[in-house]
Amino acid sequence: MNVLIFTGRFGMGHIAAAHAVQQEILRQDPSATVTVVDIVTEFYPQLQRLVYGCFDFTVNYCSGVYNMLNRMAGRGSYTPMKRAMAQKLDQLLIQSKADLIVSTLPLSSQYISAYKRTTGSTIPLYTYVTDISAHIEWVAPQTDCYFVGDETTRMQLLRHGVPAHKIVISGIPVREDFRTQPQKASTRKELLVMGGGLGLIPKAEELLSALAQESDVHVTIITGNNQTLRRELSEAYPQFEVLGFTDRVADYMARADLLLTKAGGSTTFEAIHAGTPLCLLRPFLMQEEENTAFVQRHGLGHVLWNKGMETKEILSLLHDQDRLDNMKQQMAALLCRLNHITALDRFYCEEQEAC
Repeated sequence: MNVLIFTGRFGMGHIAAAHAVQQEILRQDPSATVTVVDIVTEFYPQLQRLVYGCFDFTVNYCSGVYNMLNRMAGRGSYTPMKRAMAQKLDQLLIQSKADLIVSTLPLSSQYISAYKRTTGSTIPLYTYVTDISAHIEWVAPQTDCYFVGDETTRMQLLRHGVPAHKIVISGIPVREDFRTQPQKASTRKELLVMGGGLGLIPKAEELLSALAQESDVHVTIITGNNQTLRRELSEAYPQFEVLGFTDRVADYMARADLLLTKAGGSTTFEAIHAGTPLCLLRPFLMQEEENTAFVQRHGLGHVLWNKGMETKEILSLLHDQDRLDNMKQQMAALLCRLNHITALDRFYCEEQEAC
């Protein structure tokens, strides 16, 4: 069994989902060959730094422009299959002997769909939608199955003309270590801050100073690749546990009573599987708005809508055990409602039906 998973670094959620699907396939079939392909790096190596640099700058400093571009992209989903791209895909498919293609990025779904339409290829294409919002750019006509996070996502795809039998509500994929976490053992309250959260909180210094006065609260901050922020916070707040990039996010999430973060699709479902209540920052990006609405609708967390009240609301929630327990119960109930069919399950089922 050979599988290609196409993705891209437009936010880390697409990459995280790709590796989660890779892990899931290998768990089911250890003999499989599963390759994750960054579509920008693979097909536009000379432009990757420019493309990803412009994306990061726009998201971090020009969210209004990013949302406008997203709305414009949402008006159509047709991607022409240029000859050079078709040749590169041909070569990659021949080299990999791929039996199945999985995509966790709208761009790659569009390109593979256009390739199938142009060449007449029948190789199955499965798309994992990595946010609750499924705008039209996710819809690629030659896609054989869409794996989505919620009923609202399914309804959006239906409105875009996707047949119901091609949609599976399986949740946004997460790595296995988020699913198999031990129960929290510490008696202290544990607050985990991650996903660029601090940079988006008004008066962040006020929050950190207040947390520093809470002797029964242990604070862990994951700054990712922002080493400057890590050094500054470590020096200013030695009582906090401040980390840069780490591959132990699941461990830190499992021990936390509350996760303060942005409303990313992958992060949201990682928290759901870990049973960690969410405290979400006011959303800035279009997809974050839908993810935030999903969290509120299912009672999975609290959203910091009230400007200037962030510190009070975070501390209040952190010490409200009944409310935190209720959020955990809602997370467990949501997981029970998901369809746990995997990409390989779907592939083998369709193979049997074709015989």
